[in-house]
Amino acid sequence: MAVNCEEFQASAELGPAETMDISVSQLLLFASLLLLLTWLLVRLLSSPPSEPTNSHRRRIPTPPALPIFGHLHLLKKPLHRCLAALAGRYGAGAGVLHLKFGSKRVLFVSSATVADECFTVHDVALADRPGLASRRLLTDDCPAIAMCNYGALWRRLRRLATVHALCARRVADTAGARDAEARAMVARLAGGGAAVVTVKATAYQFVANVIMAMVAGERMPEEKVRRFRAMTEAGLAAAGAANRHDSLPVLRLLDFGRTRRRLAGIAMARRQFGQSILDDYRRRHPRGGAVSDDEETPATVLGNLLRQQERSPEPRDDVAIRSVCLSLLQGGTDTSSSTIEWAMALLLTNPDVLRKATDEIHCIVGTSRLLQESDLARLPYLRCIITETLRLKPLAPNHVPHEVSQDCMIAGYAISRGTMVLVDVYSMQRDPNVWEEPERFMPERFMDDKVDGDSRWMMPFGMGRRRCPGEGLALRMVGIALGIMVQCFEWEPVGGMEVDMREGSGLTMPMEVPLVAVCRPRAEMETQLKTLEIK
Repeated sequence: MAVNCEEFQASAELGPAETMDISVSQLLLFASLLLLLTWLLVRLLSSPPSEPTNSHRRRIPTPPALPIFGHLHLLKKPLHRCLAALAGRYGAGAGVLHLKFGSKRVLFVSSATVADECFTVHDVALADRPGLASRRLLTDDCPAIAMCNYGALWRRLRRLATVHALCARRVADTAGARDAEARAMVARLAGGGAAVVTVKATAYQFVANVIMAMVAGERMPEEKVRRFRAMTEAGLAAAGAANRHDSLPVLRLLDFGRTRRRLAGIAMARRQFGQSILDDYRRRHPRGGAVSDDEETPATVLGNLLRQQERSPEPRDDVAIRSVCLSLLQGGTDTSSSTIEWAMALLLTNPDVLRKATDEIHCIVGTSRLLQESDLARLPYLRCIITETLRLKPLAPNHVPHEVSQDCMIAGYAISRGTMVLVDVYSMQRDPNVWEEPERFMPERFMDDKVDGDSRWMMPFGMGRRRCPGEGLALRMVGIALGIMVQCFEWEPVGGMEVDMREGSGLTMPMEVPLVAVCRPRAEMETQLKTLEIK
């Protein structure tokens, strides 16, 4: 089935005139509803939210709030820096801050000690995801593992993804696919000699092809990669923790900006894309990818899941299968490609580090062959570069939001059920009380194995039962991509200009200005590059 993203594209391209096209009847309805909602919400906000009974209850620090809007008027982009600034100004050193995004209660955690308590002592109570309207519209008919509530469906989908793609054995078995895609990426970069390269687009195609090879045993055409990326980035932007349409019911009810239509278009494109992967695989493997007993089973997620579907005594639909496939693709592409982009940007702004990384690779691997994934274990400085990148530029600066499913006490404060929890990983990993020169890109800080573990507290992949199960795969993809790009090419900023290191706003913290750099094949790698075939 061909993927049809017209609805998504049309809604994404709406101009200002169209988005504000509201009839007189809608304005009258809005005025009436606003008066009613104002009265109801003022009454609601005039009394404190229900909390567990506690004679020693303390009040959580909080900034001044407005009726109805709460603290939405204080939020600015990029959100992670804005929230960190609010915690520094109003948190009184408590490590937590109470916020209200419209009618939604939010606990902002800015202390590593409190975060550790959240995902150890209260791990089960904080395992849910907020029931935001935008996420229901985006994923209800095709749930994403990261967005599922804690329960039977989440356990089933996570188990399928882990067993068939993300466990250590499956990740090791698919190393050949990552090496092949790394060579294909190098061939594309070397094809035109010295060239100006958009780093994230290059990294995104590499990561998408790696995961697609694991999922379906094939590569993703470049046009399909671009369409998939647009769909994924639109979904991430719509699912932000401070989305005003989630926080203010009146905006959702009247559908200002045609948000509901846009979300429906993204959801349809997402569902169609996932189903197209299944349909294409079935056309290429009419027997479901089954093989004889004396042959090796194809190392594809779809092959295994479709065979399980055929052999199951109970009929199963395609929802779980396409949910697993889309979760792998959408969960791994944007995060890993952004990490590669940030790492390259940090290397370009720190040429001494880039030179050390190059020397290590050429000393250990040499120039007579291309770096392979099996070489990563012998490249400690490259691994430190990746770790330091994840410290300074974590995959998600505030993580995917959690929700409290039962009343509990966190850091001595009573937290009521239904509260959204955001964790300030970005600031924790730059805490000057923990890290020496925290704002400096210094991979050497991770070379000393004698450093106390507590001083290296990090959680770029989360903690507890909702920790990202794809950590091992992500580190390998980033390692092989970054390593082979450094081995085979000389990199420099375009025109010798400084790299714009401003952080954008979003769940995965993109660069505000996408990194564009000059990529020039190394003379010592010329022989190896000439043997590569562009795919």
